Amino acid sequence: MKDGLHDALWNAHQRCMALLTRGETKFGLKMAGLRDAKNPNHYTRGLIFTGRTRTTYERDLREFLKYSHERFGVQHLRDITVGHARAYLERAIDQGWKAKTLHKLRSELVKLAATALHKTASFVALSKEYGRIIRGLVASQVLAGPSRETPSAEVVAKAVEILRGRDERYYLAARLQLETGGRSVSCTDRIIAGSLKDGNVIELIGKGGKVQSFVISGELRDRLSAHLAAHPGPFADRDAYREAWRRAMRAAGGHVAGSHGLRRRSTQDHCSQRFHERRRRGETPRQAREGARKDAVERLGHGRDRRDQAMRILGRLPASPGLVISSLFMNL
Repeated sequence: MKDGLHDALWNAHQRCMALLTRGETKFGLKMAGLRDAKNPNHYTRGLIFTGRTRTTYERDLREFLKYSHERFGVQHLRDITVGHARAYLERAIDQGWKAKTLHKLRSELVKLAATALHKTASFVALSKEYGRIIRGLVASQVLAGPSRETPSAEVVAKAVEILRGRDERYYLAARLQLETGGRSVSCTDRIIAGSLKDGNVIELIGKGGKVQSFVISGELRDRLSAHLAAHPGPFADRDAYREAWRRAMRAAGGHVAGSHGLRRRSTQDHCSQRFHERRRRGETPRQAREGARKDAVERLGHGRDRRDQAMRILGRLPASPGLVISSLFMNL
């Protein structure tokens, strides 16, 4: 079964690479799915977009196959059923897996069904069912939900200063995340000299290959330009940057160590700033609040009406202006 799993996931990745070579993007495929089937996953369920994702899926799904063999005597991949997946999910819940891990498992099981079992519909239905169950268990505090705290502006500023004294690349990557709200991979592996455009504009490649343009401070643009001129090629390694950021946060006394905290910090500050800009233009508090949240979600690379993303990243909009963190570095 393990060989069959490996081959199925490998082929899914190769199909994806062939599409990308022809100019397709994940974002484009999702938009096509919405257009043709009213489902953004219609054309992507049978694809795996990165080698890292493939190896992660294979590692986790091997555990599922091992369980199915030992618990139910399953010998062949084709004999895996939605009942085996249901039992595995129930066991994971009983063992107290975190909600984030359980949601990842749901996605992995659907990917297995789409790439190797040809039983996609039943596994999608199971995934939706357990999505509701997991969210209910989190709401009732039976399961631990994801940690979504945002580091304070003061701690972030200290951590960035610590990075400035340790490594120029990671310092600039952190600055870039704060000024754009970009993902860590968008601000490291995917940055090249051509990412910098005229007028202090930088293009970031986000999830699914979506390209977004941001205006950054002139000082940051100059430092990035000088660094890239001296060190051509990809700007920095994402994993090394994330580890450097975790160490800097610990040194600064912060407990929210992941670099995604920078994305949250930047987005919340941007939302607060947009709220007050809209108020100054004469909008009512409610109009300004809704507009600012939509502006912030769009800046993240999502649709303006994604209320789930607004709640996940923003929570409640603060009543007073937040500290716009990027302003701390304008004169360095």
